[in-house]
Amino acid sequence: MPLRIVRLLASVALILALSPSRAAAADIRQGQEITIGSSDTIEDDLYAFGSDIAINGTIHGDLIAGGNNISIDGTVTGDVIAAGNVVQIRGQVGGSVRVAASRVVLDGKVTNDFVAAGNELTILGNGKVGRDAILAGADATISGPIGRDLQVGGGNAKIDSAVGGNVKATIERLQITDRGSVGGSLKYTSKNEAQIANASSVKGSIERQAPDNGRAPLFTGTAALVVEWLKGLIGLLILGILVVFFFPGFSRRAGEALVHSPWMTLAIGVLVLIGLPILSIVFFAVGYLIGGWWIGFVVLALFVVALALSIPVAAVGIGGALLRIARRPVPVWLALLIGLVVLLLIALIPILGGIVIIGALLFGMGATTIAVVGNRRAEAAPA
Repeated sequence: MPLRIVRLLASVALILALSPSRAAAADIRQGQEITIGSSDTIEDDLYAFGSDIAINGTIHGDLIAGGNNISIDGTVTGDVIAAGNVVQIRGQVGGSVRVAASRVVLDGKVTNDFVAAGNELTILGNGKVGRDAILAGADATISGPIGRDLQVGGGNAKIDSAVGGNVKATIERLQITDRGSVGGSLKYTSKNEAQIANASSVKGSIERQAPDNGRAPLFTGTAALVVEWLKGLIGLLILGILVVFFFPGFSRRAGEALVHSPWMTLAIGVLVLIGLPILSIVFFAVGYLIGGWWIGFVVLALFVVALALSIPVAAVGIGGALLRIARRPVPVWLALLIGLVVLLLIALIPILGGIVIIGALLFGMGATTIAVVGNRRAEAAPA
């Protein structure tokens, strides 16, 4: 592993360590398969990045995981932050859960809040949320109890268990079965009337709002999809061309990082995605007391810039890899165009598209960070 990458990863880990937490350091693991055995105990926060991640033991701290299949059958005393294709939680989480995946299954206990985004979101009968649940997905099924409020948005939602507080939904179709109940009020926005098996199961008021459709669109159906796709392509292409034109060295280094160190790039992208917002909050809080609170705005602006550049940077890496396979010269602008077209075409595929875009964001942020650090080292060398 190149020394500069090790130093970069250590720097990002140090940034995360500056935020308030119980642990002074972190256990960082990466590889194809990562398994924490049922008899294993980690007395620290765990950062895991790989294809298959299985947590069967105990983590006395937070878990931050990124991979294809993530399963948590053990105990995590802190929070869980995870992104992947399939995330299943059948164990115990002492803090809150924040997860984004194509398929999310909760069949264990979450002491605090449960925040999930994806295509298929399921809380099974053994699943339990101690406080609030916030769900955004195509299909959401709640068969386990929620202690306080539920907010849900997306396509279809079925409440098949008890919700202790209020329910607020922006949804296509909402169903409350005869086993479902709402301890507070129900307020939903939908073009369809909610299917409520027993009106008395909602203890508070029931309020429905019709969605605001606004002005009639100029294009509908396939034409609208094509227009929106072209808008996205043109906007990202303009941004990417500006970066390639004014910062050709940065573009080249970022593309090389994606090709030569993909897993390390993904790990750094996840760390930056989590670490920079936390660091900005720390600067705001500390700066408010001792001065320099405006540094928080600077860190937040850096995060926004890295986020904006992530898709074009990932596109350069993808396009460059494809052109190398074809054994053709690799102009950066051509790699950018081909990579954007490939990414945006894949984005049209249900489920897979969302996963690929999330992955591109993480890879792009990691490559951006590596390219910036590499530039600084190159400037320091002549000096």
